[in-house]
Amino acid sequence: MKKIFRKIKNSWNENRVLFVLMTILVICLILILTVVLDYFLGTSKDKYGDRLEGIKKVEFTDKRISEIEKKIKEDEKVSKCEVTQIGKMIYVTITYTDGITLVEAEGKASNTLELFNEKETKFYDINYTLIQDKKENNEGFVIMGAKNVNGSALVWNNNTSFNEEE
Repeated sequence: MKKIFRKIKNSWNENRVLFVLMTILVICLILILTVVLDYFLGTSKDKYGDRLEGIKKVEFTDKRISEIEKKIKEDEKVSKCEVTQIGKMIYVTITYTDGITLVEAEGKASNTLELFNEKETKFYDINYTLIQDKKENNEGFVIMGAKNVNGSALVWNNNTSFNEEE
């Protein structure tokens, strides 16, 4: 028994630096492996992760969607309206009939923000797409606007067309 202890003691004295370095290396490898596995595998099975926290408290139901669509379609200038919700985004697509200008369409769309209650506007981002098909008597347009949870009004993209000169 004393021989075994003596061998261990001699081995420790000759290689103590190597043992300490190997211990540090093993600990570092375990930590790196843990971080990498957590990063790549994650802890959530949901494709959105924890970004949809609280969505059950401010639920946007199919009934609510059809109610908003119905109110938007009451306008005689609206030919079609579609409201969809994906994650924390509400998409409103409004197709207008002939005889409406881009500025009027933007104004009417801005007025539809009143159809959403305060909880919905503070939780969901709302994106608008306004469409008017090109006809003989009008140029038509497609413009997008958005209102995020921190904003107070719709912000429209720049839909200015430019003619290139040769």
